[in-house]
Amino acid sequence: MEARGDTISDAMVERIIHEPKFIAKRVNLRELTPSEKAGYLTKNVKLECDAYDCRMVIRQCVDRPSNFSVILVYKDVNKNDHAIIRLNGNHGRHKNRLEGNVVDGPHIHRMTERYQLKTTHPDGFAMATDRYTDLNGAIELFMEMANIRYSDGKKNRRLEEFF
Repeated sequence: MEARGDTISDAMVERIIHEPKFIAKRVNLRELTPSEKAGYLTKNVKLECDAYDCRMVIRQCVDRPSNFSVILVYKDVNKNDHAIIRLNGNHGRHKNRLEGNVVDGPHIHRMTERYQLKTTHPDGFAMATDRYTDLNGAIELFMEMANIRYSDGKKNRRLEEFF
């Protein structure tokens, strides 16, 4: 069974992350626009994906550019949005509620069954990272982690996928 009620299994989270996704052009950070939540710039990028309805959400604090997020959002069959992974910049300390440990600096959130069942923050678990220091670096890593590639609208694939 994929999910219990609204709970998304850890196995399904992995499938959503690893399923190939495509975008038509590079993300231009100059295209970030003011959000409804004052003080943030945002951009939603639709991801072409055969198996799942996904998008990339980018947001950055106007006053503190190191406070940013790049989020893989999955829309389920009931049209509910779920943050599957989230790469955050340095916005201060993050506490993993169930483990009780604190993460400083850039960190990566991941939705887990455990956090869905035991907290109000399904993607509340985070691990520190040194794999990026700015929004551009986070987007590059995000695309690698979430299996996102550029396409010309025809879903171009890498040669090794045919073997």
